[in-house]
Amino acid sequence: MFRNLLLTGLLLAWTSSLCFSGYIAKFDHDSRVVFSSNFEGNAEIYLLTRNLLTKLTDDPGTDEWAVPDSKGESIVFTSDRSGNFDVYIMNLKTREVKKLTADSRDEVSPSWSADDRFIYYDLKTGRNSWQTMKLDLGSGRSARLFPDAPYKTTIVPFENRRGEEIFFTAKALMGWLVAKYSVPDRKYTDLTESGSCRPKISPDGRKVAYVCFEDDGLGDIYLMNSDGSQKTNLTKDRADFYDYYPCFSPKGDMIVFSSSPKSQKKTGYQLYTLNLQSGEVSRIFASNGNNSFPYWF
Repeated sequence: MFRNLLLTGLLLAWTSSLCFSGYIAKFDHDSRVVFSSNFEGNAEIYLLTRNLLTKLTDDPGTDEWAVPDSKGESIVFTSDRSGNFDVYIMNLKTREVKKLTADSRDEVSPSWSADDRFIYYDLKTGRNSWQTMKLDLGSGRSARLFPDAPYKTTIVPFENRRGEEIFFTAKALMGWLVAKYSVPDRKYTDLTESGSCRPKISPDGRKVAYVCFEDDGLGDIYLMNSDGSQKTNLTKDRADFYDYYPCFSPKGDMIVFSSSPKSQKKTGYQLYTLNLQSGEVSRIFASNGNNSFPYWF
């Protein structure tokens, strides 16, 4: 009887999490998280689903910052497999990869427009300066997304599902801040003071998750309304961790993020989820590498 109970316990442990050489995964959701990790050597893109980890890229270059389209059929990502960083697109069903940009300057951090017709990305224009670009997938032509932006640099834009607002990180005189652009009004609004970055909009467009350095100087996950009001530190009890790269779950009730211990600086990121109702933080992926840029869809 004891042996049967032991075997049952081992079986339950196996079905609730994946534990293989190099990583441990425990993701009990009927959805997907795409992320970048170097636990097998160089940085590749992986897909985490319930009880399954799938390697999406496998090449000598650095592949990172994967973002799915609105239907979850394709991802865009950045890779330096051709020498410098360019933007690529992958069909998740066929795994076909196509290069979208080919500038001699780095092109990174891609995302999608609400209607999936355009790809937004960041073009390196100087040593510490970037421009946010807009690529028309139909014509293949690129243009500046924010031609009249009142900021020195703009990076990592994400558009809400209605296509009415674009949230991004801006570099002002005193540092990085979170801002938004109203598409109908062509109006820019600063949502935070300096010391904030990497906003992601909730599925319903009402909330914004972002990174803020105000409390511990390392980086916490904050939540605010889309107009910049009611700012809340969601990871204030994690003072010895770098908490970065937040992204909402498809239902908007949870957030996935990367977290690295202070002792490892930004080289030991593991993946966690945060329940917005209970505040519970759970680890969903850990490895002997750096696991970053998660996107939940």
